[in-house]
Formats: sequence, structure tokens, C-alpha cells
Amino acid sequence: MKYFDSHAHYNHRKFSKDRNEVLLEMRSKDVEYIVDSISIENLRHGLQMAKKHDHVYLCINDHGHIDGEYYGKPHFDLDLHGAIIEQNVAEAMERVKNLCKQHKKIVAYGECYMDFRRSDKTPKTIREQSYFLLKDLEVARAAGLPVCIHSGNADDESFAVIKSIDMPDYGGGRGMMHSYLGPPKMALEYIDMGYLISVTGVVTHRSARGKNLAEVVKTIPLSGMIIETDAPYLTPEPFRDKRNDSSLLRYVVEAIAELKRVRPEEVAEITLANAKALYRV
Repeated sequence: MKYFDSHAHYNHRKFSKDRNEVLLEMRSKDVEYIVDSISIENLRHGLQMAKKHDHVYLCINDHGHIDGEYYGKPHFDLDLHGAIIEQNVAEAMERVKNLCKQHKKIVAYGECYMDFRRSDKTPKTIREQSYFLLKDLEVARAAGLPVCIHSGNADDESFAVIKSIDMPDYGGGRGMMHSYLGPPKMALEYIDMGYLISVTGVVTHRSARGKNLAEVVKTIPLSGMIIETDAPYLTPEPFRDKRNDSSLLRYVVEAIAELKRVRPEEVAEITLANAKALYRV
């Protein structure tokens, strides 16, 4: 079986001691492609990694208008600094478009965030995060890149924003719903809108989230599904307390196959084809 890891973080400090060795080893573990998610601040390192390893591609983000890449905390007040934010977004659009022209290994934009796991969900924070997600989608659209969308405890809010913007279809979809943990019915709606549902090692967990993801897998077609590690996070059973890497995708594939009552080879083949089409590799 051949695997496509549609989302990972090999630039993470947990790989600092053996990153190159791990990435080299993945080829012998039947991992054909890896899309690594990296911020614009660390792009130089990501490009070096992608150049050194021909199976590694990049998903980048340029979040100049929010506080780093996590949890959508704004640098600016929307009411006071609207013009500054719009200027930052315009600059990000040009920066990302130019980077895509220079570097063919950039194949996606994200993670694009809404996340209320560490912040209160109030009318103000919903308005702020909805606005910044919308701006990220605009940057991706301007650059001609499919999106990777992160939604943490924000199912309804993310869905409303994503549905409101007309993202283009890139041949294999408009983007991926990264580490999807929302309702099964909503997953079907995303697929109808042109997005792929990304399944992680959580599908092997005996938790409420794992059981929900199992129901999602049962509900959606393989044609609307891709797989990811989110390495070093979301490690599948029986290695849940260890660092995740792309070689463990086979446990995700086997879990999906059991839930869908098909052969693992079929799951691996279809999810690989789906991801290749999405990222145009």
C-alpha cells in the first residue's frame, strides 16, 4: 500500500534531532507524499526540507493580521484598525502569490483558523475570528491554492464563513477540513461544497471524539476523504502516547477499512488519489 500524508508538522521541535532521518525513512515505509504545514516565518526551513526530500510538499500560511498562527487572536481591533488589517491582507496576498510562482512545492494555504478551545466564544470573538478566517480564505483564493481549514470547537461558526465565500475548485476539491471532528451530517455538506474530510489517528481512539470520527467515516464516501497524521500529534492506537509520524498512517487506513467494510488497499489507493488531485502533485 502507498500512503499520502495530507498534513503534518515535521518542522516541529519534536523532530529536531532526527528530522532528516525520519523523512528519509518514510519512503521505505510506503509514504509517497507528505504535505508539511509551515508558517511564513519558518518558510526558509520548510523550503530546504522540501528541496532535500522530493516527497515533501508545503502548505504555508501568512497570518500577518493575527497573533502568530494559533487560535486566531488578533493583533488589531477590527473597529479601530480596519485599514491596517486590510493593508496587511493585501500584502499577504502579493507575498503568497509571488512565493507560489517561485516555488512549485507550495501546494496549499493554511492552516486557516477558527478555534475556541482556549478562548471564550462571545459575539465579539466570533466576529473577530470569522473575519480573520474570511481574510485567510481570500489570500488562498488570490494565490490559487486549496485551503487547509482548522476548526476547534467552532463547527457552526466555521461552516458559516466557509459557505459564504466562493472558493474555486482546484480539480480535486476546494480544500481540506483538517483533523475533522464535526458532525457527520456537516461532513457530507462540506463534501457537497467541494471540500475533502481529513481523517486522523483519532479514529482509532476509544474516546468520545474517536467515536464521533468513526461515525463520520461510516457516513461519508471514500471519494470525499483523505488521511493525515498531523504529526507529531494525534498518534493512533496503540502508540497514542508516542510521537506521531507518517509511517503510522497504516493504522488510520486499517481503521477506516474496518468501518467501511472494504480492503485497506482500497482505502489507501482512493485517499492517495484524492490528495494528489487536491494538491495537484
